Amino acid sequence: MAAKLRLLSASTGLVAALVAALIVVWQSGPSDSAAGGPAHVDVTDLPMTNVSTTIKWPVIETTDPSPFDPCRDIPLDVIQRIGLAFTPPEPEDSLRCKYDAGNYQVAVEAFVWRTYDETIPADALELDIDGHRAAQYWVMKPTDWNDRWWTTCMVAFETSYGVIQQSMFYSPIHSPDRPDCLQINLQRAHELAPYYKF
Repeated sequence: MAAKLRLLSASTGLVAALVAALIVVWQSGPSDSAAGGPAHVDVTDLPMTNVSTTIKWPVIETTDPSPFDPCRDIPLDVIQRIGLAFTPPEPEDSLRCKYDAGNYQVAVEAFVWRTYDETIPADALELDIDGHRAAQYWVMKPTDWNDRWWTTCMVAFETSYGVIQQSMFYSPIHSPDRPDCLQINLQRAHELAPYYKF
């Protein structure tokens, strides 16, 4: 008797599953309007908004992705002569090179994907360095709070391919004599500009 009940229960479950499958297929079948032509999706002709990408914009057309590499293009004897070779020049990401003067560091970096006008802040002081358009500005000003950690200033040069940034930075903890960031960075810019590729 138990075997007959199990067989009846299984066959009833199978019939119920077949009926449910037929209902699903019948409800999801093509409609009369769709059978007459291709499907049309209306949301594809709406403009995309709030789209972000990881690409740097604007892309500046250049034939050389490495028009200037400071670690490669500035001779070591020049770096030694102006006191930036306390440790050997250190290539960093992309076209960036870090120089060590002992109590401060200088980093020179070429950007091919950003223009000069997009780089400099509104409070930058524009000037001419050896016939080249340049700007000088603070990155981290020596205030009571951040002067405990880093003081950083920048000189940016306009180039035909983008911009060259020359940053000087030091830690007041490790540089108690507190070098004059703006003045020394400007001096280094005059000394290095003949070796920059514009």
